[in-house]
Amino acid sequence: MKNIITLLYILVFVTTSMKVISQNKKEIPLLLAIEEPWRSEHLPFPISFAPSLGYKGIEEVRFAKGWGTPESDEFWTYAFLWYLDEDPQLSQSKLKTDINAYFDGLMNVVGKDTKDIPKTQTSFTKEDMVYHGEATVYDAFFTKELITLQIDAVSDYCPIKEKYTVLFTISPQPREHNVWKTLNAIDLAFTCD
Repeated sequence: MKNIITLLYILVFVTTSMKVISQNKKEIPLLLAIEEPWRSEHLPFPISFAPSLGYKGIEEVRFAKGWGTPESDEFWTYAFLWYLDEDPQLSQSKLKTDINAYFDGLMNVVGKDTKDIPKTQTSFTKEDMVYHGEATVYDAFFTKELITLQIDAVSDYCPIKEKYTVLFTISPQPREHNVWKTLNAIDLAFTCD
């Protein structure tokens, strides 16, 4: 009988603890509105694999269904939003530095057993409010080869939230490809005006 009472106490303690843990764990609402049901992740700044990006805020990453399938048109197609407390003061050279640090850090973590991972090479131009770029990145996730990604970046300020946003849309597909229709339709999931 004593063992049953002890077991009941343990069961009540574990159940109560799990309720407290689940109540304390906050669900982060999605920041990006995407019609497709893309998988999402949230990372706090500083990002563990790119600590030199000294921003404060969070990153939301959204992956197309075919992101991890080399045969898919959506291979390496994804978007991420930097939701920041301060102005990132973007320029072509700042984007180059930030994106190189981001992908070099990520590929070195993912490919930690790979020797001599090539450094990321990027270039950006600016047209109106959009930075158009190209990054040649070592794909430590899937192919273990270099891949060239098309990158668009748009920076803005949200006065209602008092946050700066930088939306990156990325795909190896040329900008005329259908995946860019989805990427170009991505918007913030909250109001900023």
